[in-house]
Amino acid sequence: MTDTPSDDSPLDANDPRRVLVAAEPVSYFRSIAELARSDDGSVLQPLPFSRELPYHHPECVIVEPRPQGRDEIHLFSHAAYRDFDAVLGSAFADPAVAHLLNDLHHRLVHDHGNVALVTNHGQIIDIALVLAAASLALTDPERTFGVLAEHMDLRDLAHRSNVVVSRMVTTRQAFGIPAIEVLQHMCRVFLSVPQTNSRRRSRLTPELVRANNDLMRTALADQLGGGGQLLAMAASGSQDISLAANLVQRLRATWKQRRGEDPDPAPSLHLQPLYRGTISMMLDVRDVLPIAISLDPTHPACEIGAITRVRDSDDCHQVMEWIAAAHGAKTGINTVYHRHEDALLTQVRAVLRPGS
Repeated sequence: MTDTPSDDSPLDANDPRRVLVAAEPVSYFRSIAELARSDDGSVLQPLPFSRELPYHHPECVIVEPRPQGRDEIHLFSHAAYRDFDAVLGSAFADPAVAHLLNDLHHRLVHDHGNVALVTNHGQIIDIALVLAAASLALTDPERTFGVLAEHMDLRDLAHRSNVVVSRMVTTRQAFGIPAIEVLQHMCRVFLSVPQTNSRRRSRLTPELVRANNDLMRTALADQLGGGGQLLAMAASGSQDISLAANLVQRLRATWKQRRGEDPDPAPSLHLQPLYRGTISMMLDVRDVLPIAISLDPTHPACEIGAITRVRDSDDCHQVMEWIAAAHGAKTGINTVYHRHEDALLTQVRAVLRPGS
């Protein structure tokens, strides 16, 4: 369940690890790898299977942090996104955000509270970059918290920081290093299998998916139970309507019906609905720090919201609507969050991903 494959101790009949331990590691790895999109220009490239890597074993759903230093985090972040300092670093270094970071420090360290850092999801590396920017800001040697001038150590923060990512990341490497090991420099990693259309087309059985996610959620609940945890997750996918020119008029009509205004006939971004599991995680954490992010070189943006208490699923949807509105305001791109799997979103998927 952690950095080593599970031992040979007997498993309870209802333990989800039974299903995962019984899975053939290589076949499972290949099925997970099928979820990744092929992109020669991506930072993430295929990683060969290795029985020596614990997270290549199906029963491993947690990878513990192994922080080295701030320089390593900054180096990886800048290599992954050359405008990291200008877009994300500057957003977290803005003096206007100082009070929020002070609040975040006290919630984690002194109040033993949990906070979920939630972003939209445009690229697979975006949540890692946002967490890196937050980590570097919180552990800046020149930053102090409160009138007692406290500091935050990277090692302490890394063991308080967690990220939920698709298990597909275990099949990828970045800069010649397994992607998981890059994440380990700043946080603990929880591995999930997304409930998406692409997953349903893969060879993963519902039993394997359920076992992985049940085991992961139990482990995450245990971690959050101790308090003082920061949980980062990219809560929604995004799709660009600009590739679906024949749907622009339908988009304009839908936007006008929902918002009471006529949008410009320009490309639009669509944030997919929150899945039930994501809503449950947000409600378990309760306090959410929403961040709108865009790594698009023509529309870069990082807008940091206020820490918000969520009490029910409607609150979670409203958080995503704030992110969509903030994304639209910062980038100038019409951005819509879909609360449900509506007809428009289905048609967008059909045009962008033939055969889906």
